[in-house]
Amino acid sequence: MQVTRAIAALALSAMAISSHSAIAAPNCPALRWTTLGTAGGPVPTAERSEPANLLTIGERRILVDTGDGTVVQLARIGLDLGAIDTVFISHNHLDHTGGLAAVIGLRWMNQFPGALTVYGPVGTRAVVEGIVASLATPGSIGFGLGTPPPRPEDSVRVIELADGQVLDLGQGASVKVAANSHFDHDGKSDPNNTSFSYRFALGSRSVTYTGDTGPSTAVTALARGSDMFVTEIIALDALLGEIRTRRKDASPEMLSGMERHLSTHHLKPEAVGEIAAQAGVGRVVLTHFAVPPGPLPHYEPSIRAGIATRYGGPVDLARDLQSFDVGCKP
Repeated sequence: MQVTRAIAALALSAMAISSHSAIAAPNCPALRWTTLGTAGGPVPTAERSEPANLLTIGERRILVDTGDGTVVQLARIGLDLGAIDTVFISHNHLDHTGGLAAVIGLRWMNQFPGALTVYGPVGTRAVVEGIVASLATPGSIGFGLGTPPPRPEDSVRVIELADGQVLDLGQGASVKVAANSHFDHDGKSDPNNTSFSYRFALGSRSVTYTGDTGPSTAVTALARGSDMFVTEIIALDALLGEIRTRRKDASPEMLSGMERHLSTHHLKPEAVGEIAAQAGVGRVVLTHFAVPPGPLPHYEPSIRAGIATRYGGPVDLARDLQSFDVGCKP
């Protein structure tokens, strides 16, 4: 049975590697982005898991956002939770953090060595403290091993980040933090809440991840010259049509407010193309698809056409469990 499971895990891992992937040579450490979940927004769909990503950077395995289903998606590519020691949260909306409790709790139950480090904006500490508090009851029950379980608070630590901060991840890797416009109101930032975009670099190679954002000069500056630009996308007209159909009780004021929010706090295809062109990125990888439930190819032509009005480089519409490598430069 164990052999069968191992073969299945290897097969799934192979399926997760896209045509853009390559095996890292000894003198070329991996810089790989895997889209564990590519859904956009808090409405679960049958087609896509909630927003979550796996960054392979050298020997490190780092989660970037942890939407609901993260641990299941990791299992599907054959990766044990013990391989994860770091999480970056872009912002504290539940669709991006709903799976963090399982990451923390199941790591704790399995007693993997070393504490998990969770990075994120202000508010991340409160989220993690709430998760740890929820583990008190299972901790009091124990794991049936005849000894008290380790304290859950010892299994995780939180570091809240600031706009413009740069972290050294070791072995030539780093991450730069930029506050984006996802929480802006009438063009002004929220003084109490922040949404981050991240630029992960390994030597001269880099991947910029927008998280959730609207048009943002800070994101454009962060992404400048990146080999890969991993960005959210919204099919605004289609999504608004779906909302009108499903919410018969919605008032004109509510619909107007929703349109204003979605158009300023997220990126339409033309906005993605504009940022990608101004930043001069090598390729665009789309994820966090804010589209009505259903097969993605239905919306692909209009998404591609909108981006192409501004950006002429390669564009990928990512699927769940798809991987993209940034190969070494000559």
